[in-house]
Amino acid sequence: AACGGGSSPPATALAPGAPAPPLRAVASVDQVMDAIIIPASQRVFDAVVYVNGQLEQSPKSDDDWFGVQMSALAVAEAGNLLMLPPRAKDNGEWLTFSRALTDSAYRVAQAAEAKNLDLVLQTGGEMYNACTACHEKYLTMPEP
Repeated sequence: AACGGGSSPPATALAPGAPAPPLRAVASVDQVMDAIIIPASQRVFDAVVYVNGQLEQSPKSDDDWFGVQMSALAVAEAGNLLMLPPRAKDNGEWLTFSRALTDSAYRVAQAAEAKNLDLVLQTGGEMYNACTACHEKYLTMPEP
């Protein structure tokens, strides 16, 4: 929170009509996945664990909840990174799937900020569905 503080997305600082800042993508899709999305999403998916209907794991402390929230925000922002050229595979479903990842991960962050266990579980499932929908179309696995 050192740079921005607060819990809402910052307003744009660009004046109307100003040119967009020069962005330079330095990581591939695989690198964004490995560096940001996989570790951060794993923290979200591991935040709430039920075994045979019994709650086995959940955030307990403020730090636990904060970690889930920050991990979800990392996934949400990574969804934006996936939409930047040259990472965007197309202007159709890739953008739709990336936006779904951003939106669902942001809902997880909001649920974690509210310390709402059931909502973290629900929105985490939505985030998982956004991941798998994209992977079904775009992830190619090598033939055995």
